[in-house]
Amino acid sequence: MNSETIIIPILVLLYNSILVTSCPIGCSCNGTSVTCTSLTNLELDLLVTTLKEAPYNETTELYLDSVENLSMSLIPDMLVLRVLKINSSPSTGDNDWFLRRHQFPELQILHFINCGLKIFPKALMSLTSLLELDLSGNLLENLGADSIHIRSIQRVIIRNNKIKSIGVHVFRYMPTLKLLDLSGNQMTRLVTSDFTSAVSLRELILRGNKIELIETDTTDPLQQLETMDLSQNLLREVRLEAQQNFRHLFSLNLSSNPLHVIREGFLQLPDLQILQLHNCDVVVVEAGAFVSLPRLHSMDIKNNPNLAYFSPLAFGNNTAFYRYAVYSQKNMKIFELGRLNIQNSGFKRIPLTILEKASQLYIKDTKLDCSCTSRDMQDYGAVTIVDWNDATCRTKMGAVQKLVITTNSKKLLQNFRLSHLEKSEEPCRNNLLTPFGVKQTAIVGQAYRIYCASDGTNSKLFWISPNKNTTEAAPPELKKSSEKKTDYFTTTLLDPSFSKNHEERIHISSEYYGFDVVLESDAGYYECVSKSDMKTITRKIELQVLKPEVYLNASHVATTSVHLSWNRNLKIEAVDRVALRITASSEKMFKRQVQLSLYNMFRSYNLVNLSADKEYDICLEWYLTDSETVIHKSCITQKTKPFKTVMQSVNAKVAIGVIVVLIIVVVFCCDTCIHQKVAYLSRIKKQAKMQQSVSGQSILTQSSSADATTYENFQLSVRKQACEI
Repeated sequence: MNSETIIIPILVLLYNSILVTSCPIGCSCNGTSVTCTSLTNLELDLLVTTLKEAPYNETTELYLDSVENLSMSLIPDMLVLRVLKINSSPSTGDNDWFLRRHQFPELQILHFINCGLKIFPKALMSLTSLLELDLSGNLLENLGADSIHIRSIQRVIIRNNKIKSIGVHVFRYMPTLKLLDLSGNQMTRLVTSDFTSAVSLRELILRGNKIELIETDTTDPLQQLETMDLSQNLLREVRLEAQQNFRHLFSLNLSSNPLHVIREGFLQLPDLQILQLHNCDVVVVEAGAFVSLPRLHSMDIKNNPNLAYFSPLAFGNNTAFYRYAVYSQKNMKIFELGRLNIQNSGFKRIPLTILEKASQLYIKDTKLDCSCTSRDMQDYGAVTIVDWNDATCRTKMGAVQKLVITTNSKKLLQNFRLSHLEKSEEPCRNNLLTPFGVKQTAIVGQAYRIYCASDGTNSKLFWISPNKNTTEAAPPELKKSSEKKTDYFTTTLLDPSFSKNHEERIHISSEYYGFDVVLESDAGYYECVSKSDMKTITRKIELQVLKPEVYLNASHVATTSVHLSWNRNLKIEAVDRVALRITASSEKMFKRQVQLSLYNMFRSYNLVNLSADKEYDICLEWYLTDSETVIHKSCITQKTKPFKTVMQSVNAKVAIGVIVVLIIVVVFCCDTCIHQKVAYLSRIKKQAKMQQSVSGQSILTQSSSADATTYENFQLSVRKQACEI
């Protein structure tokens, strides 16, 4: 045997081993991880072949990017694969590619992104070890109870799809789910009861949807939720209460929502510590806005250039916003690290309560008044301006200049500088702030506040109403959080003897002139007057009150009832002091009142037990329960239908049908009678013949009597013939 016959097989074996152990073409390999990008069909076939052989049959991580005509059925069984990420690789349409139950028995992370997926693969439930599922960038439309049945799943990410709603029982089959990310979908509302089964959910991300409403109910879902992101939605108002949900919410992001007014007590979350409100076009922050957030220590309200008024009482007296403690092992001390970011906001003067207590303050690009800022901050050194080098202010002439540092305090917080300002030569002038201008519009029935406040500390504020009553304004009273209000209809239904002395409908304070319920008579000019030792400033604000376009219709009229419907309800916030009713009256002193609920979502009612052929004046009325003052009403005149006779109540087709049936019955009856009569006469005639024959009488026919015989002759002839035979 020569040497060539031995060397050639050895070279072939070495070549094959190199092919098997080398990384497939178009891929990169790192240990047990394989990453492939833009594979052709031939390269994909080579990859599939390689994954079947050692050592690549022990691959634990497989990444496929931009692979055309990818079919999951081609990938071999990979018993130790734990991570599978597929991106921009549309499948050939085989939505059952997970049907091989033991294809990836140890898979823990599955990403199937930008692949044109339209439905959830049913065989996802076969991945019993899956912990993370990412289906972002697909075409999924519904997240229902039959979507994901994986009891081990902990993270579900479905960004940038077309999901509009969440099924009621979808989380029943995901008891260990901790994170749900539905950013960039088409949801229009958040219903907390949909999350009743999400008992382990810690983080909920709904950024970039179209949510306009948050609906909470009496159930207790989301009790374990710690982080919620509702940024980049369409929320104009937010009411979240820990009594119902969100009891352990730690961080809340409401940025990039049209929240023009941060109202008093808009959040009642005892565990909330981080709040983001940037890019919300905030104009006013009311007194007591954050009073129900006792553990809040970090708030971001930057990029709100129209923020004209931030109440000094926004945090109340019992909040711990400025007292968040961090323990330092080096110095054995506790440092306050309360953080407030007001960069690029409309602040002209920073409220003194913030300057007194805040530990970290970010003020870059704010519209601070140089003269007032130097005076306000001269004697308040507890605040640390973190971005001091970039801080600016505006002079009376509109020039922008940097804040000037005069001294450095030796009492430093760790890594931060405490600074004071030079006194400005310009005097600080008190000013009246009217955030929404001097012409404002309200709608009948809504709660509305005319904001006007002085930014000075030594001035008194007075309000002059349209009827020329003058009232000295006091600081607003902060209301304690209370139970959710029920409407008057529900309250009286549960307790018929209910009676309550309501507070005044109008509330006057040093920050606003407020109405619990706006009436048409509230229109007019309101004067806001600030008086100090140096100057008196007046602002006259015109309030226009618009009538809501509510139309009452009779959608169906009967003899004793009228079905009513209307196009919209009034937006009532003071539901405990406003009621809704329907009244019906006629000429004969008839009058009826029917109490309805303000929460009548169907906007309809069937008025029954009326008289026939009577004209009624029917009105839909909203009114104040304490004074019976009608807020708004819409009326119609409707006549009930008269009673009809039998023929009037029968239409033409029915009448024709009845007549045809009667004719058929008559014809049938007549035919039966005639037939019975003829049969009777025929039977009588036959009986008569038989009787005549028996008596020996001849019965002649009508034609001839030649062959007429009697019964006896006939018998004799028969016997005679028998004898002859």
